[in-house]
Amino acid sequence: MKYITLIIILLCLSSCSKKTYHKFEYNKSENPWVGAFKDNVFFTILKESYQNDTIFQLLEKKDAFNPYDNLSTDALEQTRELAKEFIKSMPSPAMCENCKEGQNYYMANGLHYYASCELDSIAYAAYKKQVRLDKELYK
Repeated sequence: MKYITLIIILLCLSSCSKKTYHKFEYNKSENPWVGAFKDNVFFTILKESYQNDTIFQLLEKKDAFNPYDNLSTDALEQTRELAKEFIKSMPSPAMCENCKEGQNYYMANGLHYYASCELDSIAYAAYKKQVRLDKELYK
């Protein structure tokens, strides 16, 4: 009985693993295509949120946005549609006491969507579709 208890304790202790996180690198990405897809969704969310504002004219003076430029026109259109649907379905702010008409948590919600598993799965599905189309095209 002591041996079984000891084995169970050892298994429990060995199964506890410490998560390790990779250090951020500016010029390295696990999958640049997926990163560009998600970036484009986020940028389009912001553009749709601040349509008649000059914020993007100011950003474009210094910001190059995403260096990866190999997204197809279909993928770019999909990112635009995702962003537009995201903005259209965004609920009014629930806890904003002094919010004026049209104000919302656009940037925070956009960042949360960017980091979501939902957008990850959409981006990876789009990437797999693109890889399949590229294989068919370049046979």
